[in-house]
Amino acid sequence: MQKPAAQLKLNLTNRLSPRLQQSLQVLQLSALELQELVSGWLADNPFLEEIENPAEDISPQTQYVQPPQHGFIQNESDIWETLADEPDMYTLLRRQVCEFDLDVDTAAQVYFLIDNLNEQGYLDCSLTDLVENSPLEWQLDETELAHALSILQQFEPAGVGARNLQESLLLQVDNLPDSHDANKKNIQNCARLLISDYFGQWLSTHQFKQLCRQLPQFSTATLEAACKLIGRLNPFPCYGLPDGHGILAIRPDMEVFADNNGCWQIRILSNAFPQLRIEPAAEDLLQQPHPEIDTMCKNKWQEAQTCLHSLQMRKNTLQRLGEWIVQQQQDFFSFGSLALVPLTIKETAQTLELAESTISRAINQKYLTCSQGVFPLRYFFSQSVAATDDGAGNSQTAIKSLLQSMINEEDVKHPYSDAYLVSQLAKQGIKLARRTVAKYREALKIPPAHQRKVKFKNY
Repeated sequence: MQKPAAQLKLNLTNRLSPRLQQSLQVLQLSALELQELVSGWLADNPFLEEIENPAEDISPQTQYVQPPQHGFIQNESDIWETLADEPDMYTLLRRQVCEFDLDVDTAAQVYFLIDNLNEQGYLDCSLTDLVENSPLEWQLDETELAHALSILQQFEPAGVGARNLQESLLLQVDNLPDSHDANKKNIQNCARLLISDYFGQWLSTHQFKQLCRQLPQFSTATLEAACKLIGRLNPFPCYGLPDGHGILAIRPDMEVFADNNGCWQIRILSNAFPQLRIEPAAEDLLQQPHPEIDTMCKNKWQEAQTCLHSLQMRKNTLQRLGEWIVQQQQDFFSFGSLALVPLTIKETAQTLELAESTISRAINQKYLTCSQGVFPLRYFFSQSVAATDDGAGNSQTAIKSLLQSMINEEDVKHPYSDAYLVSQLAKQGIKLARRTVAKYREALKIPPAHQRKVKFKNY
């Protein structure tokens, strides 16, 4: 029988310290998720406090490309930093009550209906349920509440106060400006009829042909224009307005702006980074020897330092990443998506001397606002897929934008085939295979040429 024996083995392993693990976790969070995490820190750790109205740290950054002088407003205030002070959707609706000549009871009922709207501007519950679940002393009447609802549905944005999508679209059509053009009036009447009596029966080519037979009083062109009009209506009346918490679904972390000299600069938005500090009195107390201070207090103090270190690491990493993006994508901020250049996470990690996983965490759910709009940081990273005649590469995003613009300008009677698109790209020095162009076209959700042509003929 073999006797047991003890053996020693030496292994080298890499382990992240708890402090570094928390820093990476904080780096990966979005601005809204970070705000929730910091709220938990403040509730759990008595040594942390939030700095109210912190002075914005706008240190001079590296200056880059000179943007076009037109279209830029100098000394423009930072709208994202004042977002929390903007009135929310409910406040905006309450302010409109004063614009109508209402008695006290009717105004109170309108206020009551506003408070029961959801964040999209719809009234989820029925008027009967509202009356039955309201206090008896209010003495609400369903008929009077219906009258108050009809007043609320005249408010801006158009479609607010509707009980379903169909009613919201009808309200938006009724709110369109009056036109003296008989053709436009006919299109609006057709759209109103489609929504009220044929809702959703124009989504396919077969259904559209049936509508043409069922509504002979309208021409095919009028029906097509009415369908396009319905497609431009907003299914969510209050989309884009701040909710009851005064925040939007997306909060940018950084901004690219033109300074007084017309040069591009990057800055971190202060409202995307909670400003915390350790209470000065508590820090002075812990630095002095006191036997009555127990281990739990010291642990909380160390946790507070770790939290501050995590926030500072997040800010420094995003600052360096933002500067690198502006340096590499400077033409984008002047000319748009057609000027995007290839940029990879690997290249960025090597330049910034960071791990690729760190860069991946840093661009996760982070957004940048600029004169071109609001973009996720991941938007600026794409592979080089085609080389021009001078050897320079092209990004997938730029090629897709170019394809989109070419198809938008095509003759709808003679749409461009994939082979023709390949030849047009080749004239610009971009050499792609036809299957690659087809893949990019499908990614843009654009049907092939023969389907675009059939769709035009059916309309």
